Amino acid sequence: MSLVPCRACGHKVDTSAEACPGCGATNPSRKLSRQKHDLIVLLIQLVLGTALLVVGGTLAWNAVGPIIKQQMLKPPAP
Repeated sequence: MSLVPCRACGHKVDTSAEACPGCGATNPSRKLSRQKHDLIVLLIQLVLGTALLVVGGTLAWNAVGPIIKQQMLKPPAP
């Protein structure tokens, strides 16, 4: 059995331990807590979503922008 640091307090615990003897955290050998994992996933989704909106908006503006400018510069019909 190997010793790994507790994810909560850093105390060395066995990988098969149910709780950390230093702080009492349950399943101390897990790499990331569920909340930290969910936070990382949320941040990645926010970054990718923002990038998608920026790229999509830029592409749409580049496609529609010249048409709008042309319509605005066109003289009104008599």
